[in-house]
Amino acid sequence: MKILEIPDLLTPGRTKVMGIINVTPDSFSDGGAWFSPEKAISHALELEAEGADLLDIGGESTRPGAQSLSPQEEQDRVLPVIRGYLDKSSNPLPISLDTVNAETAQAGIAAGVQIINDISGGTLDPQMLPVVAENNAYYICQHMRGNPKTMDSLCDYGGDVIGGVCAGLKQRVQACEKAGIDLRRLILDPGLGFAKSAQQSWELLGNLDKLAQLGYPLLIGASRKRFLEMAVPAAWDRHLPAGVEAGAARREAATTAVSALCGQAGVWAVRVHKVAASLSAVAAGQLWREAACR
Repeated sequence: MKILEIPDLLTPGRTKVMGIINVTPDSFSDGGAWFSPEKAISHALELEAEGADLLDIGGESTRPGAQSLSPQEEQDRVLPVIRGYLDKSSNPLPISLDTVNAETAQAGIAAGVQIINDISGGTLDPQMLPVVAENNAYYICQHMRGNPKTMDSLCDYGGDVIGGVCAGLKQRVQACEKAGIDLRRLILDPGLGFAKSAQQSWELLGNLDKLAQLGYPLLIGASRKRFLEMAVPAAWDRHLPAGVEAGAARREAATTAVSALCGQAGVWAVRVHKVAASLSAVAAGQLWREAACR
């Protein structure tokens, strides 16, 4: 087993690009293209070759209304991919495991994962924060209300989504600290689309500076999400080749644009399906920011 040391993971610099690997049959974004371990491992190696800084592997769909898995079902999906990738890569990337289950987090860490990416911020499994603390893992703490089945009905922030999300994240930071998590290894995610309307997700993106004032690195996961439809021209579908369905891929250009803006804002990382395009985008954003500071 290869255990990677990543002491410089949170060192300030270019916005990192995290490549997504959905080991699910029902992903909203790629329709189960990487559900088999072999295909998922190959995809991980492809994302590595494209220049990804990190990989995010998940076995449970978190789309609105998604059904939950047992920890064992989830582990049966992700552990072969984690082990297979670490075995086949000559220079493996740091791995983030997308899970809300403490048992899966523990098993993933034992298999070589360094980062736990928890969309619930520790609210769905009371053992998650202790497991992260005991293993001294990096922890991506996302803001969410409810769960994937109920979150779309929990978007009322009294007209202040920025204040509501910041307050919610502050509460989760306190919970992380109380559980013994090293806050130097903490990353925050505002949870675009998770108990947020499309307009609220855009409002969060437009106020990244206020989120940054919380004092922790930020991960932004906008890739192919439904709120990006607001940026897709009505005529987009007319330019598709015959027989090709639009699906979530119609949001790819908007995803890349958001990556550029995140690079300009200096966020820690963007979580995306297409790595190469976002690498160029965050580099352009950083160059724009640096030029504006001269």
